[in-house]
Amino acid sequence: MPDTSSPKPYSLTSRSVLIGLLGVIIQCLVTPYNDFLVGSTYLAGNHLPIAVVFSLTVLILVVNVLLKRIKSGMQLSAAELTIIWGMMLVASGIPSSGLMRYLIPLLVSPFYFATAENDWADLFHQHLPSWMVVSNPKAVSYFYEKLPDGEAIPWEAWLKPMLAWSAFALVFFFMIICWSVLLRKQWVEHERFSFPLVQLPVEIFQPPEGKELINRFFKNYAMWIGFSIPVVLHGLKGLHLYFPFIPNPPVFFPISRYFTEKPFSALAWWPSVQLFIYPSVIAVVYLLTLEISFSFWFFFLLTKIESILIYAAGSKINTGTFQQNQQMGGFLVFIVFTIWLGRDHFKNTFSTLFGRKTTNDRNEPLPYAWAVTGLICSLFLLALMCMLAGMNAWVAIFILVLFLGLSTVMTWMVTNGGLLFVLYPFLPSDYLITLFGSARVRASSWTIVVYERVLMFDMREFMMPSVVNNFKIADQIRVKQRSLLIVMGLAMVFAIGVSYYSSLNLIYKRGALNLQHWTYVISATAPFTRLASILQYPTGIEIDRLISLIIGGLAIFGILLMRHHYLWWKIHPIGFLMTTSYATYCYWFSFFLGWLCKYIMLKFGGFAYYRKLRPAFLGVILGECLVGGIWIIVGLVTGIGYRLLPG
Repeated sequence: MPDTSSPKPYSLTSRSVLIGLLGVIIQCLVTPYNDFLVGSTYLAGNHLPIAVVFSLTVLILVVNVLLKRIKSGMQLSAAELTIIWGMMLVASGIPSSGLMRYLIPLLVSPFYFATAENDWADLFHQHLPSWMVVSNPKAVSYFYEKLPDGEAIPWEAWLKPMLAWSAFALVFFFMIICWSVLLRKQWVEHERFSFPLVQLPVEIFQPPEGKELINRFFKNYAMWIGFSIPVVLHGLKGLHLYFPFIPNPPVFFPISRYFTEKPFSALAWWPSVQLFIYPSVIAVVYLLTLEISFSFWFFFLLTKIESILIYAAGSKINTGTFQQNQQMGGFLVFIVFTIWLGRDHFKNTFSTLFGRKTTNDRNEPLPYAWAVTGLICSLFLLALMCMLAGMNAWVAIFILVLFLGLSTVMTWMVTNGGLLFVLYPFLPSDYLITLFGSARVRASSWTIVVYERVLMFDMREFMMPSVVNNFKIADQIRVKQRSLLIVMGLAMVFAIGVSYYSSLNLIYKRGALNLQHWTYVISATAPFTRLASILQYPTGIEIDRLISLIIGGLAIFGILLMRHHYLWWKIHPIGFLMTTSYATYCYWFSFFLGWLCKYIMLKFGGFAYYRKLRPAFLGVILGECLVGGIWIIVGLVTGIGYRLLPG
């Protein structure tokens, strides 16, 4: 259990900030090379990043042990470890899916891939501001085809776009932080979220007793038994990659290939029914409530049954679009539900703007008046930037507010539902099409809307859950929230600068065409192909889209209503909201196994045995992160990557 004996919250030390910055810099330097060239497990990739867990564990088990042997009291404290963790966590996504992975290619691809056949130049090039993209012919061609010998990276072509997008990203992150500050108390103290992804760092950060070198968590035999499972599994699988004669334990079973006859062939439609076994996911699920874990896999299978029935009936309904719009409607209702649930708290926080202080914010990361002002000002500043780029004011506000709402729901899924990552198959622009039709939005607005993908597409590493989880850890370890906020902001600034350098240095020296194809070609061209289609074939409101959105909204409303009125109702809305997500495709079977483990344990052993086995499951998470970190290091040395989590 966390140590709460200290009467005063801890502030900062210079060494914790310096170590945190060093971790951020190394992480941002290595990520592009590891993720997009070597192809190892992503350094971040989810909201419990391998790089961060691995680094902090090394600090605890190696550095701290050595320091304590030298002189008692020299070791890093739990609070210092929390500062380092917080800095590395918020920075972890910036060099990859949280910013640079989608930003950098989208600044170049509309020019490199423009042809006479796709007519991109005539359709939308005139709507791309010069300060926002990179259009210099040499900078564009060298980006994809690598620098010729003797040529330098064309930094001058990137200067204005880098500055513009850095400003946008920092204001965007500040908006996220302000909103997270307003949510913190509601989720931590009022609704008492479980924060499953926080449990491991809180355990490993606890200081040893007396003269002991490690804390009691690392002395727990059950923890080491759990730890050994992923180490053995991925040890064998990783060695098999280098030495094929070593056995390769199966963790993936592509069962959808056996469903070839109608209507069961619908099980092979995206997201197809496949069996993936991820030990760390099973372990995280063990920490969740049964209703959350059950609903996750139940709704996935229910959706596939829906697809079979639609196919069997010979309906012309596009199941992908139909189910996607169902999710969209569900998200809208859940956004309203989240705000309604915290209505009293939000009323109190927003009242501080008018000098009516009805709640204590002394220990909050920001005073509520500052957070509310920052939220409103940053929202309008972002909207102004979008307008300067060519977007209509109402479109900019719509996109930004909607994303803030969607982010809230997804952060709820991570912090309370334990999802390692969330990827929804739609974007705020899909709501524009469904609610208003594409014809209502002018071409210049649609062109800038494409860049929603930079921060709103791949939510495996988006900022908000990391910020909220950090606030929770600070509570547990008794770290000053405002001190943590300062160093998180510092980490973000450093991460953006270093990530630009490491990403562009790799791309220009190797050539984007020689790096991960999906990131630099498919993902970099798909939004512009979609944009061209929207501009060439504008549509009005499509009734079938609207109907499926309403059905999804009503479904979520019904689930919430049943949960409110009947104690026996065990279906949770999180499952419905994730049915067509890539995360569900990857994780549903591991969620089933985790749910089954916990169900059996509670059924036959009761809560006492559940508590006894909890260290074993935390050990599984730790073991997978550590063995993953080791294989990442091996991959960086050999150039051969081994991936043990979804890419």
